[in-house]
Amino acid sequence: MDIGKLFGDAWGLFTKDIGPLMVGMLIAFCIPAVAIGVILALTILPSLSGFSTDSSGTVTGVSAGSWVLIGAGLALTVVASLLLSIPLYAGILKGVLRRVREGRKMGYGDAFAGFRLFGKVVPAVLLLVVIFLAIELVPIALFIAAGVARSWIIGGLGAVVMVLAIVAMVYLQISWVYLFPLVVDREGGVVAALGESRRLVHGTGWWLTFAALLVLYLAAIGASMVLSLVPFVGGLAAAIVVYPFMLTYLTAMYFRTGGEGACVDAAIVPAGSWQPAGTPPYSQTATPYTPPAAPPAPPLVPPPPGEEAPSATDAPHYATDALPQYAPLPMPPPPAAHAVPPAQPAAPEAPAAPLPPPGTNT
Repeated sequence: MDIGKLFGDAWGLFTKDIGPLMVGMLIAFCIPAVAIGVILALTILPSLSGFSTDSSGTVTGVSAGSWVLIGAGLALTVVASLLLSIPLYAGILKGVLRRVREGRKMGYGDAFAGFRLFGKVVPAVLLLVVIFLAIELVPIALFIAAGVARSWIIGGLGAVVMVLAIVAMVYLQISWVYLFPLVVDREGGVVAALGESRRLVHGTGWWLTFAALLVLYLAAIGASMVLSLVPFVGGLAAAIVVYPFMLTYLTAMYFRTGGEGACVDAAIVPAGSWQPAGTPPYSQTATPYTPPAAPPAPPLVPPPPGEEAPSATDAPHYATDALPQYAPLPMPPPPAAHAVPPAQPAAPEAPAAPLPPPGTNT
């Protein structure tokens, strides 16, 4: 896996569909943001209308029912963000995958096509969230227990477990980096996609995959900081430019790791277009089709004694699998042609007599 080549692939895929990618990412940001705003306006903001604090810092003016409504509103914002964002991102990724696999130009409404995969992509992401939360809760529980029991031994154990939890989460995040592309591309089960992603990562090299992703994240952070300097729209510009590029980078990694790098090459540089000198066309990089060899003809056997071989005109009247293959009978030599004597050359003509001079009587 060439990291420099991956950046070139990602840039080529990004520029091929830059308009639909940026619009799709804008949709993926705006729709969940609007839904979260509506939920906050209906739940949390009315509950905080009488919010106040006394001189001791105690919160007053909020009833128990308001606290319940605030908690429900916060939970609904998280749920709405997940249920809306995940399918929209899946639709954008599906558009990039189809550009590579089918050569299909991405459309501006492809982001909404991800809702067709709602039942596959949402459980996949929720499963990852549950797994990583379970890993994080173990050291947190030990720290809480250490504080309650005032035991430095439990606290030290919690620190060791925290380090192990971080290592485990980093390992799993790299090993399962292709989970989302596999589910969107193949539309298979989540458990099978987890195993296939781990197989692909270890087939290429876990550390090489880690390095490729680390370089991507560092580049994304640097680009986001630069774009964020643009007044008013810097943050939004960073989101709708950097995130689609990260999707195209991950798509290039997915195809290169799976041995389908020729699909990425064909999507970036179509057949018949200009290429640098010395670079073979991508149509020539594929293995040419070789037709299968014809089966050998069955050996010819002589007919049994006293039996004649069927003639060619009789062969169509018999089943080809039941007709024995006899050796051809020897044919008599053709009769000799009558000898024709060669033609004698014609005698030369006598020269004509010269004409008399004018005025001479003949």
